[in-house]
Amino acid sequence: MTRTCAIDDCTNPVRPGRRICHKHRHRLARHGDPDFTEWTVADEYDVEIVVEQARPVEGLTRLERVMVGRGLSRRGLPAAEVARIVGVDPRTVYRWRREDRRAVA
Repeated sequence: MTRTCAIDDCTNPVRPGRRICHKHRHRLARHGDPDFTEWTVADEYDVEIVVEQARPVEGLTRLERVMVGRGLSRRGLPAAEVARIVGVDPRTVYRWRREDRRAVA
């Protein structure tokens, strides 16, 4: 009998001696959250306020950071300024901008 992942609602098999599947193990190593729920939670009202005020705010989820970064980029702020406000590296802002360009193309 093949064992399945210990994460709720995951039916992926696990390797011998493991409790979680490869997908969740990778997410745990990369993001620190095997369920990865923080990524899918965003308050659009908070995002709009941060974009309008263009000042640093603590406690944003990952998705909110991306949304704020993209909103500030659309307003024409330099990548270094967007990175300072959102609390990420400027290279991350460049990556978000590149992903947006690819999505449009």
